[in-house]
Amino acid sequence: MPENKSIVSADPQSAARPAVIAVVAASTAAQVASVMGIAVFPAIAPSLAAALEVEPSLVGYQMSLIYCAAMLMAPSIGNLISRWGACRATQAGLGLTVLAMLLSLTSSLPALAGASVFAGMAIGLLTPASAHLLFRFSPPANRNFIFSFKQTGVPLAWVLMALIAPPVTLAFGWRWALALIIAYALVMIAVLQPVRAAWDDDRARSAAVAHRETSGLAVVWRQPVLRPLALMSFWCSFVQLSFSSFAVTMLVEETGYSLVEAGWLLSLAHAAGVTGRIVWGWIADATDALAVLHWVNLITVACCALTAFVSPGWPAAALALLFVVFGVSAVGWNGVFFAEVARRSPPGRVSVAAGGAMALSFAGIVVGPAIFATVYKLTGSYAATFGWLTLAAVTGLVFLMRAQYAARRR
Repeated sequence: MPENKSIVSADPQSAARPAVIAVVAASTAAQVASVMGIAVFPAIAPSLAAALEVEPSLVGYQMSLIYCAAMLMAPSIGNLISRWGACRATQAGLGLTVLAMLLSLTSSLPALAGASVFAGMAIGLLTPASAHLLFRFSPPANRNFIFSFKQTGVPLAWVLMALIAPPVTLAFGWRWALALIIAYALVMIAVLQPVRAAWDDDRARSAAVAHRETSGLAVVWRQPVLRPLALMSFWCSFVQLSFSSFAVTMLVEETGYSLVEAGWLLSLAHAAGVTGRIVWGWIADATDALAVLHWVNLITVACCALTAFVSPGWPAAALALLFVVFGVSAVGWNGVFFAEVARRSPPGRVSVAAGGAMALSFAGIVVGPAIFATVYKLTGSYAATFGWLTLAAVTGLVFLMRAQYAARRR
């Protein structure tokens, strides 16, 4: 069956070793471009909302729309990657990011909705494509570290947008922040073209583009460890995107920080997430990935509870420390998660299983910011809403414990 060709080389050691560094670097850079196309909106939310004459909290619903598109696309693209090749699929995802930014430049709510869909499709295509490439070319002994390093592209993109987008917006206008993303994505498409033939030499031209939409979810659901692990990712994503989407607005509206100061704190959190992903991946390779995820979830629970008490009276150093720890945990879990999904996937089904697991992760993002925005409407306080977010973090920990139990029984 064509869908079983998603990974041609089950032994990554058979691939050319010099390609590992190039694949990791290119995959990370491409992911930075696609995530920048998402992270830019919360970073400029107050200014963009003012231009559109809407409430800044509506960015939560926009994040849900973005990841709803990603969620719907993720489980059904295993064959698409097999037919096009993972490198070409990455280029297509970058093209969708460019299209999303171009639509956003129109300053129209309907166009912004369409842009959100294209931005979600971009990330939904890029992540399984990079999982395909990394599993194919990376040595098993370092897989947690390599997957975690590649996943630093997500918080790194949030760092860049938190640092760049607010000052660019204040100095030149919010459209220039989008223009920078367009330029970077186009450069990445061009950079990938020379290596496309070599990296896509495993593509199956006869693979059907049409694919059963639930096949990836079915693969995940049949595996006793993957199923609760993927459900854990739903709640971890719920927390991560709620934090990323509302931290700046909370700091601006409830603690008296300026947009640039709030952006710096968010960038600090995501910079800590970059470091966390690398460190957690290294520890997971040396110890046990599920045990690492257990500690990450525990720290996230504590951070959600503490954020409920944030107020204007907090010292800047204490708030910065909280954001650093929050970033290390709530932003740092993804690399170890994706490496564990790849390791526990059925032979030859890595991109399919990754798509299914990613669909549940994206589902948490779809639900999370929208529910956060709704709870905020009821409480009238961003800090108090972060307190309620503790329940989501605890639920993720419970599913992780179920995965640990299932792993011990195997």
